[in-house]
This record gives sequence, C-alpha cells and structure tokens, in this order.
Amino acid sequence: MNLQSPSSLLLLAPLAGAIILLYLLKMKRRDVAVPATFLWPARTEEVRANSLFQKLHLSWLLALQLAALSLLVLAFARPQSLQTGLIGETTVLVIDSSASMQATDVKPSRFAEAKRIALEAIRSAQPTDRVALIEAGPSPRVIFPLSSDPLKQETALESVQPTDAEVDVGPALRLAGALVGSIEGARIVLISDGDFEPVSDFSPGQAAVVYKPIGESGDNLAISALGVAETLSGRQLYCGVKSHSSKPFNGTLTLYGDGKLLDSRTFQIAPHGSFGADIPASSQTKVFEAKLDCPDYLKSDNYAACVTDSGASLRVLLISRGDLFLERALTLDPRVTLDRANTLPSDIGDRYDIVIFDGVAERPVKSRGVLTLGVAGPPSPVTIRGNSKSPKFLDSEDVKALHGVDLKNLFMDSVQIAVPTARGRVIANSTAGPLIVQSDSPSQRQLYVGFAPLESDFPLQVAFPIFISNALDYLAGATGTSLFSVKAGVPFGVIGTSTATLTSPAGTRTLIPSNGGSLVVRDAKTVGVYKLDVDGKQKTVYATLNSERASKIAPVDKVLLGKSTVAAIKRQDRFADFWRPLVVLCLLILAAEWWLYARRS
Repeated sequence: MNLQSPSSLLLLAPLAGAIILLYLLKMKRRDVAVPATFLWPARTEEVRANSLFQKLHLSWLLALQLAALSLLVLAFARPQSLQTGLIGETTVLVIDSSASMQATDVKPSRFAEAKRIALEAIRSAQPTDRVALIEAGPSPRVIFPLSSDPLKQETALESVQPTDAEVDVGPALRLAGALVGSIEGARIVLISDGDFEPVSDFSPGQAAVVYKPIGESGDNLAISALGVAETLSGRQLYCGVKSHSSKPFNGTLTLYGDGKLLDSRTFQIAPHGSFGADIPASSQTKVFEAKLDCPDYLKSDNYAACVTDSGASLRVLLISRGDLFLERALTLDPRVTLDRANTLPSDIGDRYDIVIFDGVAERPVKSRGVLTLGVAGPPSPVTIRGNSKSPKFLDSEDVKALHGVDLKNLFMDSVQIAVPTARGRVIANSTAGPLIVQSDSPSQRQLYVGFAPLESDFPLQVAFPIFISNALDYLAGATGTSLFSVKAGVPFGVIGTSTATLTSPAGTRTLIPSNGGSLVVRDAKTVGVYKLDVDGKQKTVYATLNSERASKIAPVDKVLLGKSTVAAIKRQDRFADFWRPLVVLCLLILAAEWWLYARRS
C-alpha cells in the first residue's frame, strides 16, 4: 500500500488524545428530591461528564469514536493500492489505425488486438475514472470524450475500423495532450506497433505517456514500384517487389492491363532482398494492376495500380504571390502533384505538365499546358492595351474549359484590356473586351484569364473549382477524368454539384455531399477499386498503399514522441485510491456510535 499524504497520520495522536481527555472528565451531580427510586434505572457508568477528573473506564462509545477517527485520518492520508491496468483516474486512449496495424502476426490482427486491449481497459476502469478514446487515422478522430460511461464507450469503440493508410500519429497525440495535458496525473496511452514517423512538436504537459506495443513479427513482402517507361525497345511495364523479412519467401506476381491478364511469375526472394519484372506494355492500356500472392503478414501492400491516362497524373507548378483558394482547388484534385514558387525557376526544363502564372507575368516554358491569371506576358495569346475597372461579364462559348461554369454574377475589380493574337480564340467576353482566351497548338495549350482570382469574387463562387478542374483537363489534353489513382486514406476532391455515391471494394456505399461545387472524398481508406457516381457519371478510383514505412511492420520497442523517447511496456501497474470506502466506513461507525449513545441515554 502507498500513501500520497503520509504526514496526515500525525493528526491521529492529538485528535485521539482530545477524545480520551473528554472521557476523563468527572460528572458533577446535583441532588434532586424524588418520591420514589424504583422508577429510576441503576447506572453503572457515566454517559456525560463536566468536571475533572475520573478514572478511565472501558467504553464501547470510546472504541467506536477512536475507530471512526482512525479511518478518517487514514482517508486524509490518501491510501493507494497497487493494481494492474492501463487506466488511471483520467486517461486518453490513442489507437493507431494505420495499414501496418492490419498485420496478422497477432490473431486475428494487430488492430483487433488493440481494440481488445482498449475494451479491457474500459471495463477495468473504476466508477470515478474518466476515459477518452482517439483514433490515430488519416485524420485524428475523437471516438468519445472524457466520460465515465462504460456502456456508451464500448458501443463507440465498436465503430472504429482499420485502414490501409499511412498515418501520422502526431495530430492524434497533440489532440490528446490538449485534452489532458493540464491535468496532473493524467495518462495518454498509445496502443500501436510503433511503425510511424517520429513525432515532433508534441508535449504531454502534466500527463504521463504510456506506449503499449502490438505485434510480434516483421515478415512481409510489398510491391514497391509499378509504372511504365518509354525505352528504345518501346513502352515497358515494370514492377518491383521488396522483402522486409529476415527469412526467404516464395511468391507469385501477377500483372494485369485494363483488367486482362498480362503475365504471372513465380519467384523466390532472399531476406531483405528484391525482385523485379518488366514486360512490353501497349500504349492503348490505361490501367495496369499488380497482385502479389505470398504467405506474409500484411496484405494491404500486395496490390498496386498505375493509371497511365494523360490526365490521370499531373505535375503542376504554381507561380504565385499567394492564393489559398487556388492552392486548395489544385491540391484537392487527385491527379495533381503541386509545387509552388514565387518566381519561375531557371532550371524548370520540361519537368511539369502544367505551369500556372497567378498575378505574375507569363514567361516561356516547355510544359504542355500554361494557365495565365491576371497578367499576360510575351508568350500569351493576347496583346494588352491597358486596364479596365469593374467591367461586367457579357457572354461565353460552350467549350470544354467553361463547361458548367456560370460567370453571370461575377464581380471583377480590375481586368486587363486584351486583344487576341492570331492564334488566340476568345471564349468569354466582358464589357472591357476579351475576358478568357485559349490557344491550342500542337506543342502547347494556353489559357489566359484577364483577371487574378483574388481581384474578384470568383474563388467564393461554385464555378471556381469547376473552372480549375476544366482548365486542367483542357491544358493536359485529357479526354476525361474517369480514372484516378490515389493513396488509401488521403482525401481528394472531385467536381460535383449534387450528392455522390462511393462504392467500396467490399460493396458498401457511402453518400458524399457536395459543397460549393466540389466533393471531398475521405472514405477511400482501404486498398482496392472504388466506384464514384457523381452528377450521373461514374468514375473509377484505384486506392493503393505504396508506403515504405507502412510495409516495415516489425514492432518497435521505443518511439520518439516530441523530445522524449518512450519505451514499450508489457505490464502496466497503477496505484488506485481507496479513501472513499474508508470515509463511507467511518460514517457507518459514527452512525452506530450515535445509536448506542442514544440507547444508553
């Protein structure tokens, strides 16, 4: 047993002495004349005293009062008993739901074992303990806040599902620190295999951090690469397999093109070795898939997909002084890999599919598409004659770049007065002249807009994300955007004005509401092929893992959290207070003492 405040025991001696002293007081009687004595019971002991002194006699009242005092003083000393369990008086459980937690070296899976540990912790909590649960998934999520309701907590725990995503547990831990960091003696319990990047910028405050490890083995193979390349002998499909195991493995690698079998190879791979395969690939094939069949512990990285449609993957360079609306519209597009710069890099070469000049004068580049917003330059398909203040939109043509884009109520603070060149085609007009001009040449497509988005209310309108998506389609020369390849668990956006339906590889359907002309899809959390129905059109989404970190499933004994290294614990002990039962017992003894006193009086 442990006492949090042992100095409180020093109160026992003076308080007990005071009680005993009262029993030494002598009764001072007053003579009273009565007609008879048989009506009065004989008294052999005193129950009241009001003068000094008398000999101390054995009394049950004294014994009960001293017992009650002893219990009360012991309660003030805050006694604690040693117990086994993760839960303290205030605890936040953080469950890792990353892809590596789906490994099956612990049956049925690491994630299922983590949920079982969390369930046992909830059931072992004392009635006054407060517990919260946070899921460390693609986005941190509070499953239930601090509470003392185990039935609701167990129901909420059942809703937590594993993912095939690469997860950063840092945001979840910082959220836990915000909940209990100011509470002395609180706990943050991380239930994980430790297969995540070191967490920076984290402080638990006054809370203690406990790391409960999950996992036993690191035996795993993963598809590490899948893609196409143009070689001297033609287009080639290549696929790589990497071993993260300390023992040799046998497996079968199968390759598909647009759903049709292309090749299947059986291989043997050495410990921590690699295996590669390459085959000729048709230029007409849009989707290549690879499937790995082997007796490893993680299946999420045994599938990969590569979409080769011209508009399915776009490398975009944004040259801007800062426009968060434009950046958001670009980053939500699953096709886009975005780089940002204030000025045009001197070594840009032909690394980018599309270059966007936002409020910066356009300069010559070798990309296949250029979008100019607000400031024309020498390569632009217009010649500038000045500026116009607050012009009005007049009309537009029904072209791909403006499909579904309504500019009728557009406010523009300032617009360049432009004259199209011989290669420029005006597709939208304002009272100041040409507003949007496009140019389509064999070597490069250009799209010029006479105003910068931040000099208008365009970013606040539903038409803005639709226009950006259409512009990317046009500039990339894509025939459509019906095929996407995304990383599992990473949110992506699509254009849509109505509620969409996402069908998972397992056949479950999720409704995704439209917000401002676009939809953000957050539910593609497992590897496989999804169907997305939006505005009457069906899009196919290929979700893959493709993560070196997630494929290394060997459990970690120590994790770096903030400035501290936290070691894994196998058994967690806690000191549990039991002063409350002592106070209750003290009250019961005092009730018995009062009954005995009243009966004798």
